Amino acid sequence: MKQKLKFIDIFSGCGGLSFGLELAGLECLAAVDFNPIAIKTFNSNHSRPIGLERDLTKFEPDQLQETIGDQTIDLVVGGPPCQGFSTARSQGGANFGARLIEDPRRDLYKRFLKYVEFFKPKLFVMENVLGIKSAASGTYFTKIQEQSRSLGYTVVAIEINCWEFGVPQKRVRQLFIGTKKGMPLFMPWNYIKKTHSLNVDDNNTNPALENVVTLGEAIGDLPSLDAGTGSIESNYNKALREKHIKQYGDRYVLKEMRADITPKLTWHLARPHSARDLRDFLILKEGENSKQALARGAVMETPYSMQSFGDKYKRQNRESLCSTIVAHLKKDGLMFIHPTQNRSLTPREAARIQSFPDNFIFSGQRGNVYEQIGNAVPPLAGRAIGFAVNHYFSDYSSSSIRPIYKDSDRKLAIKKLEKIINNIYLGSIQQMESSEFMRAWNLIHITHPTIHPDSAFDTSSELEMPSNGVSLVISPFYKRTGWPKALIPIAVEALKRFKNKEISEAEYYFNSLEKS
Repeated sequence: MKQKLKFIDIFSGCGGLSFGLELAGLECLAAVDFNPIAIKTFNSNHSRPIGLERDLTKFEPDQLQETIGDQTIDLVVGGPPCQGFSTARSQGGANFGARLIEDPRRDLYKRFLKYVEFFKPKLFVMENVLGIKSAASGTYFTKIQEQSRSLGYTVVAIEINCWEFGVPQKRVRQLFIGTKKGMPLFMPWNYIKKTHSLNVDDNNTNPALENVVTLGEAIGDLPSLDAGTGSIESNYNKALREKHIKQYGDRYVLKEMRADITPKLTWHLARPHSARDLRDFLILKEGENSKQALARGAVMETPYSMQSFGDKYKRQNRESLCSTIVAHLKKDGLMFIHPTQNRSLTPREAARIQSFPDNFIFSGQRGNVYEQIGNAVPPLAGRAIGFAVNHYFSDYSSSSIRPIYKDSDRKLAIKKLEKIINNIYLGSIQQMESSEFMRAWNLIHITHPTIHPDSAFDTSSELEMPSNGVSLVISPFYKRTGWPKALIPIAVEALKRFKNKEISEAEYYFNSLEKS
């Protein structure tokens, strides 16, 4: 890119996503969050204090514009607080039906979209936990997409596995990526490039992918500690690091964690544990949780019910991905027991597992640091998103904008599409000639300019059926995706032809349209 793409980060936390986007070459103009300690951390890692401590339920987009001026915002990103959508809250029916617990944090996505509406970026990326899919039986998952389309954005919801970008943990996140009407559609797996895989074999059949980064590779060079020992600032054990690099190489500890250019090791500080917990820790084999230990006949002293909390205690495994780092670490580290040492993970170990480099500065007390790390987007996942955004805009700058059709164009397209639908009988779509099929496929874009091909196959939400009779090519449609039910067979055939290379990627994603 000739000029850096500019973005703002709403609900930024300590800045994991922003940090990753900046690694990819984007420029953050401002970040907003209500947490003063997280904003202090954000600003500690920037040369200018662009992080703003504001209550986003009250702080309005025009107030942010006063701060940053009339600069063009290419991208709005953010992660509205995810605790209200956490899968942990589904226990006891908390996220479902009549027993749904009211949680105002679930509506904060509206505040994010208000900033999208105001700044009108060409692209937005909203990040959240996977649990948003099932919270309130999928209601919020649907609302986010529905309301994005109402603002004139085509949105696609995708899951990303963070370990596929070099993050050493089993973290899966939900992304909502929206493109402004008239912009080329975002093609998720064209732009979001995986760099690591769990399935790279000895023959390295896909040389573009590396093996995942294991927990041992991520933290094995850090000095040994007993529970309750360590300090906020200490020295590295360089001899241990050299031994570690001989075993694992330098791709993570040096190239990503920057251990060799960081003068002091910070936050390698182990929390204390009770004598009872320490005895229980000793019972667990590497990679084993408390439920598995009890099943093999071990006896633990824990007061927790193993019926409800069978995985309450977990010793992590050096040769595997770590469990997903969570903000609950600020309360206890029982699910994150060190693979070989009798203690839970330190904040610096948790930060490395989240892919924060060693020279990233955290503010606050130990509990604050754990919370900031657990709530963050892993920077390496953010970097992959940043590379994808750069790639998208690079393609956009060399291609034409998709036409925005007038109402008269849309009405005519509806009539043409109705005729095609009425002529379709069982099996006839497969026999349609390429030119005739592409005419039908392009008419779908004209009649529905904010639906995404990749969303066509999510038919799990309720159908919207207006009381006044309308065309089948308009209604009934699935509320989540905006796709009319009658057009799904055409989408199925389009995907088949795309996979068979009978239609191009640009044609499949409506990115080769010419206004007629």
